[in-house]
Amino acid sequence: MTRHALRISCVLASLTLAGALACNNTTPADTSSTDTTGDGDGDPGDGDGDGDPGDGDGDGDPGDGDGDPGDGDGDGDGDGDGDGDPKPMAPPCPHTPVDNPTGFSTQLIASGLGDPLLVTGHPTKPDELYVVERNGEILIVDMNTGDVAPNPLLSVDVTTQSEFGLLGFAFHPYYPTDPRVYINYSPQGESMTRISEFTIDPNSNTAIDGSERVVLELHQPAPNHDGGMIAFGPDDYLYIGMGDGGAADDAFNTGRNFNVLLAKMLRIDVEPTGVADKDPVSCEGCAQYGPFDYGIPADNPFVNDPNIAPEIYALGFRNPWRFAFDSETGELYVGDVGQNAREEIAVVEAGSDHGWSDMEGFSCFQGAPCMAGSPMTAGQVNGDGLTYPIHDYGHGQNNCSVTGGNVYRSCEVPSWSGTYFFADYCNGRVDALTWDGNATTLLDPDGEVLDTPVFSNVPGFGGNAWGDVFIAATNGSIYRIVPSN
Repeated sequence: MTRHALRISCVLASLTLAGALACNNTTPADTSSTDTTGDGDGDPGDGDGDGDPGDGDGDGDPGDGDGDPGDGDGDGDGDGDGDGDPKPMAPPCPHTPVDNPTGFSTQLIASGLGDPLLVTGHPTKPDELYVVERNGEILIVDMNTGDVAPNPLLSVDVTTQSEFGLLGFAFHPYYPTDPRVYINYSPQGESMTRISEFTIDPNSNTAIDGSERVVLELHQPAPNHDGGMIAFGPDDYLYIGMGDGGAADDAFNTGRNFNVLLAKMLRIDVEPTGVADKDPVSCEGCAQYGPFDYGIPADNPFVNDPNIAPEIYALGFRNPWRFAFDSETGELYVGDVGQNAREEIAVVEAGSDHGWSDMEGFSCFQGAPCMAGSPMTAGQVNGDGLTYPIHDYGHGQNNCSVTGGNVYRSCEVPSWSGTYFFADYCNGRVDALTWDGNATTLLDPDGEVLDTPVFSNVPGFGGNAWGDVFIAATNGSIYRIVPSN
């Protein structure tokens, strides 16, 4: 039994008192269970690691008995991640393909909401949208009718001072088989970031009372630059965007301090290890919180560096407010909010350093030495080891704060596949680009791709399993990006 299967059985069993007690005494440390070979694939005896019992060829091809016809990982589940657990699947994309549309437009999905910040589709019912409301609720919206369910998925008490609030939401990678969800929020009366896990009752589609488990808490020295986005990567680990702690000019010196979790992209394993951290969170200024029970992925880039916190996946962010994975390539696109000069879109890799507070976009920040005068190539690493963004833009035309978006992979417009949509919060303009790994193509140099701009402010985007891209607007509405008539 894999760690996912063991944890799922415990989550489901915890709906009863006896099951909860049993699971509290269970440590999901064995990732192979019946696997006596040590190869970790869950099959006893052959040792080849391909997930098929007995043939020993390890090739993972159809017909050798592993049931794995095309993903190449040899675990037999067909999802390509190598863990042996089949992930719930969404139904086929329902849209009628449109060839060569004349432009980009929007379809109103829902209106009359409060302060929507983010949209996420249900993993197996992509037309069921989950909307993050800054006031502390996760609303459930029918994509086809715009109706809002009478009861939110969950509700928490938050402080909304400055940029605080309920800021992020993610389904467990195996949802709804594993009925857990995760949120990033600012608890009422506190100056902190809290990452919590909730278990959802499948009958009521609401969080079970008392199911909250705090995964991680982090002190915020100011109520802005909190980051807020969380998302599971294709590797099933949770990624957490953390800002620099707020104020201006990297006031708390977190940008270049690699022993703190602020101003970083984090990557953790949410599965409890059964052993709480001896030093609660491996960062400075966090001793008042914890202990926390989460894992550090063995392949995190800095696990063997005593000078860098092991939770850190990437460095040098001012406020990575919104980020998203490309569902096809696995690339991580991050919109990092600048200060007074530049806004940037970055493609983030393990161990990459994106420069704050020495660099802002392609520019050195306030005269800091950052080698910006060397050849500035999008997405490449310069002589100081800093990674340039794939795109940046200035503060003309009322620009002031980038809102990272999503990569379009919908069947509706095949020619748009791979297009990354983003916006500026202040002027509400939506733009788009494509990135081929070497160069960026901006779809509209003027910063607006929509035929009819309708937004005053854009705090967030979102997507679903069909690859649709949604926009959350401060007018209380949710839109879907669609082809123009």
